[in-house]
Amino acid sequence: MGLSKAINDFRENILRLPRLSREQAHRMMNDTPHTYCWSPSLVPKPRDWDSKIDVCGFFFVNGAANREAQNDLEDFLKNSDQRPLYIGFGSMNVDDRHKIFKIVRDALEITQRRAVVSGSLVSDNFELPPNIFPCGDCPHDWLFQHVDGVCHHGGAGTTAAGLRAGLPTIIVPFFGDQFFWGEIVAQKKVGPAPLPVKNLNTQDLVKAIQFISEPQVKENARNISRKIRDEDGCLNAMNTFHHQLPLDAMRSDLESTYAACCTIPKYSLKISWPVAEVLLNANSITGDDLRPWNTKTWNSAESCKLRMLLRWRTSEDVPPYSDADCQLILTKFNDIVHRASHGLDRMFTDG
Repeated sequence: MGLSKAINDFRENILRLPRLSREQAHRMMNDTPHTYCWSPSLVPKPRDWDSKIDVCGFFFVNGAANREAQNDLEDFLKNSDQRPLYIGFGSMNVDDRHKIFKIVRDALEITQRRAVVSGSLVSDNFELPPNIFPCGDCPHDWLFQHVDGVCHHGGAGTTAAGLRAGLPTIIVPFFGDQFFWGEIVAQKKVGPAPLPVKNLNTQDLVKAIQFISEPQVKENARNISRKIRDEDGCLNAMNTFHHQLPLDAMRSDLESTYAACCTIPKYSLKISWPVAEVLLNANSITGDDLRPWNTKTWNSAESCKLRMLLRWRTSEDVPPYSDADCQLILTKFNDIVHRASHGLDRMFTDG
């Protein structure tokens, strides 16, 4: 619930909805569709998850397209027959940066490997050896095309970028789901068991680097890469989103271009605001006839106020329909009113 304040501020200040307690939020989420944005090739959807839960694949951003040239980095990447490793822990707060950097430096010296190392990890207490290049901000999707393996904190995005690039992976988790991704990497045999940062030592890092240098591990990573590249997480997520939408409940009666946001209870109609404006302008209904329409009924009291319908007004309060469309809407509405009135007359006559 780390985002509870941001969500409640958005509800209160933008949506004009009441704030939610943690308990209310949990209850509301019980029946809400979920999409998990990870690769089913890594973590398939469990069989006991119902149809409201989907696994769509990772999302990727093309950061390489906006990359600024870094000549020193590019020279380092090309200056050997063996590609370097990448070692970095993102935005993680390393308590003893000097200790961690010494472990990295010593492990690289023992394994005789080169590495691009995140600049935030490089310690000023040590002179940089020629096999280490300190790197500032650089898009992973570009950099990972030029390295032989990665060692990072295990964030979901960094893990996805490395595996998509077909790179054997060492994960040094700090907290949270980073341990989970470390276990997944080990299960898929694309990297060793995770090395928690609080227990990190030179000997274990040396063994991990030797592990990801094995040909079979590299082949496993290439196989995972092919599967991830065959997935389109963004497209799958969009399709899942639309599939889960309750379209029948959202569709406006009388004219369905815009989503229903209010209802006329006495005629059992749900209508969009533009349709409501046509009826209001023709004096076919009054504002008192309208009630809010909730596509989904949440178990949070008064989640929508009638005044919120004003948010759906069109520019200049002019219905976005031609005169012919307006007339068609009115004709449909009058037919419904006529049938309702005729039914009441028959009911009283028969009685």
